[in-house]
Amino acid sequence: MTAREKVIDWLNDAHAMERALEEVLQRHAKDAEGEAEVQARIERHIDETRGQAETVRGCIESLGGDVSGSKDAFAKMFGAMQGMANRPMADTMLKNALADFAAEQFEIACYRALIVACQEIGEEDVAFRLTDILHEEESMAQFLDQHLPGAVRAALVDSQ
Repeated sequence: MTAREKVIDWLNDAHAMERALEEVLQRHAKDAEGEAEVQARIERHIDETRGQAETVRGCIESLGGDVSGSKDAFAKMFGAMQGMANRPMADTMLKNALADFAAEQFEIACYRALIVACQEIGEEDVAFRLTDILHEEESMAQFLDQHLPGAVRAALVDSQ
């Protein structure tokens, strides 16, 4: 497998990841109905996630690859199952926040690696497009980091 083929494969992984996270985030937005700010931010990130999947699709195609339907199907199924994992629990919001924060950190690491990989194969334009995604992921991670203490406190209050 050439370096270019590896990058296309990794981009397919990123595309599948975005599709799976869209499913999870939709459930988390519903869970956050009593938290207007959190729900609005999750819904905004759902839109960002859809855009990221399209950007990654464009990157794959610009490198001469095709989006892997099998990876996407598996990822969507996994996302649907993961979204149901915390139901029904009193501390759902906290568990969602932890899962989302971990997912954002994983995405940040993936996009940083993809940016380097694209630069290594001389695909600066693709690296630039992925950098935009990276910034969106970092922004969401920062939001979650700022709201995590409140989610912990709320879960403790609910348990008393």
